Amino acid sequence: MSLWTETRGSGPDLVLLHGWGLSSNIWGDFADRLAERYRVTLIDLPGLGRSAPAGDMSLDAVVASLLATAPESAHWLGWSLGGQLALAVAEQAPERVKSLSLIAANPCFVARDDCSCAMAPEVFGAFVESLADNETKTLQRFAALQTRGSVRARDALKHLKAVMANAEPQALAPALRLLESDLRPALSGLSCPAQLILGSEDQLVPQALAEAAKVLNNTLNVQLLEHSAHLPFISHADAVLASIQRQMDGIDAAR
Repeated sequence: MSLWTETRGSGPDLVLLHGWGLSSNIWGDFADRLAERYRVTLIDLPGLGRSAPAGDMSLDAVVASLLATAPESAHWLGWSLGGQLALAVAEQAPERVKSLSLIAANPCFVARDDCSCAMAPEVFGAFVESLADNETKTLQRFAALQTRGSVRARDALKHLKAVMANAEPQALAPALRLLESDLRPALSGLSCPAQLILGSEDQLVPQALAEAAKVLNNTLNVQLLEHSAHLPFISHADAVLASIQRQMDGIDAAR
């Protein structure tokens, strides 16, 4: 599958992966700020934004397409679904990943018997059914859910709705199924420096994940931002940017 990509700035390579139902436009000014110090590669996931829908939307196929598109060696930043995909990339091609920054991402988004820090299966199932019944209404509810409790809820919601308007209908359901992947083994086996940035008010990724993730990988740097919902890079852009720069600059300086 061929993915749309755009490169900005110069410096160490940094790949940005967006979340479900959106495109790389969601990064907005945050990507521009990163491009002041790094060579940023923006990628639209299959069927979302400017990337064409793919016949095979399995996790392995999507990861293969990301690796075919991304720089040979880079830092990876993934938000929400993009965080899960970045984890899968690091698991399958660890030599390609210098570091991981995961924002509002859950390695196991849908709860299982041994994973309670996640969305209940029945809630996820209802969301899948709702998407099939009324796509527009479902996306609007999803946008409101992502911003609830944020100190910048109004700005974030406006930005989300503008980006969601470009979603490709036939790609939404297959992309949603990617969230059912269990990437906990990938998180446990990481061989690169990694950080997880969560929001205390996130309605999709519970703050209890902060402790659970450390159990999976005690080298993981976990931050919980107060008064932030599912989009910390909008509500707490300065803090998130500083964390990313601190991790990347420390690694690149040591090389």
